[in-house]
Amino acid sequence: MDPIEHTARVDGVEYHFAWPADRTLLDALLDHAIPAYYSCMEGHCGTCQCTLTGGASTMDNNEVLSPYEIKHEDQTLACQTRRKDDGPYRVEFE
Repeated sequence: MDPIEHTARVDGVEYHFAWPADRTLLDALLDHAIPAYYSCMEGHCGTCQCTLTGGASTMDNNEVLSPYEIKHEDQTLACQTRRKDDGPYRVEFE
């Protein structure tokens, strides 16, 4: 069975990528040479903040986003996010 293809939109350009469950969202994007925004990779700066839809996820660390942003605006930190479902997921960097 082929892996599920997820979608990323960065600066108006759409990309497709595989996201292994054991990788963070940012790692999966970078594995596919997708130009995602990031800086610290530790959940401190918020540079990798993005909108994620398509399934449940969890963040290893979050020192930036409020509970409201996470729950009601589908915001996450790509460097800390791991998927919990199969998806397909859609991530958007604005």
